[in-house]
Amino acid sequence: MKNLFLISASLILAAANSALAHDGPHDDEAGYMQISLLTNVRYLSADTAWPGALPVLGASNEDRRGAWYGGSGIEWRQRWTAEIDTQLMAAYDEHEQKVALDHAVLRYQTDAAQLALGRQSPVLAEAGLSAWALPDLWLYTVLGDDHWHEDGLALRYTVGNLTGHAGVFNGQGYPGAESAMWTAGLAWQNGPWFVAGHAAYLSDVNRSLVTDAHSGHSHVGQAVGCGKLTDCLAGKSTLLRARAGWQGEQYWLQSAWSWQQQDGQLDSTLGRVAYQGELNSLALEGGVKLTDSIKLALRHEWMGIAHELAGVNAAQIASKNGIANSDEQPYQTGVRLAWQAHPAHLLALELYQTRRNGESNHLAMLQWQMNLRVY
Repeated sequence: MKNLFLISASLILAAANSALAHDGPHDDEAGYMQISLLTNVRYLSADTAWPGALPVLGASNEDRRGAWYGGSGIEWRQRWTAEIDTQLMAAYDEHEQKVALDHAVLRYQTDAAQLALGRQSPVLAEAGLSAWALPDLWLYTVLGDDHWHEDGLALRYTVGNLTGHAGVFNGQGYPGAESAMWTAGLAWQNGPWFVAGHAAYLSDVNRSLVTDAHSGHSHVGQAVGCGKLTDCLAGKSTLLRARAGWQGEQYWLQSAWSWQQQDGQLDSTLGRVAYQGELNSLALEGGVKLTDSIKLALRHEWMGIAHELAGVNAAQIASKNGIANSDEQPYQTGVRLAWQAHPAHLLALELYQTRRNGESNHLAMLQWQMNLRVY
């Protein structure tokens, strides 16, 4: 807890810094340029290691307690014409443990349509509840990471209150993907009410199930020595996310449902079996704006896990890969207090109770986000 107090003091001092003001064209005008420094510094304290073990194929077992810096970097935005703009962002990547090219996007936009080409976050990644400092329970389990970017093409088209989304990506952000990822979605908003649904499909996923500190996330295929040296999953993956809620001036309520199904076969050193696995998640959140700069929110996330294996030695293969127990229902319940200390600085404190693999854990996470324009 000593580290938490030291970081709290540092963040409050950092929040006292003033953002630089600039005169120039508005961001929707040709010639507009902006360079910004970004931080997303977080510190996680917990009674025991987080995340705890889960009966999920290839789940990451890295203990993430301590400081996080993912998403901290520098961003350049340039509007070349009224319709064309670019975004470049280099940021620290927690998985790769180095600064990486996070976004490199060329956009063409009209009143109704937007076409984005390059490295970007697929809409599906942001289709759950808006991000807190601690990652989304379902998304972190699926990716083994709290950030998802892809190289590809995304289209958005708006008619009235409806916005349609479609995209095709190389799948590099999904563990073991060896095919394109196709996405589609539809969102509706009318005043404070909103509803959205998004889907993604990958026809070829090949993952080695040897676990290591970063096994939950990969930018390349992972299958090596399948059935001889290690166990592997080969198949396809379908993902769905839906979100609905109400956003008032002072209060908000929202919910999100997420689902992943993986179908294929497990090649094990004990044999080959047919496999189907599902991850279901439901998240509920309510919040209140206490002042113009302070918000308080409460969130509960629950996830269901199911596995079906058929073939010779199926029970032994399930036990070997840690998925023999399909009755596990992990959850996390948290409260978040966020203070917009300055237009460029946000400070937040999150407290959680979690339950994974039958064990409870108490977490505390501090966050400092900065978006400081330097040019």
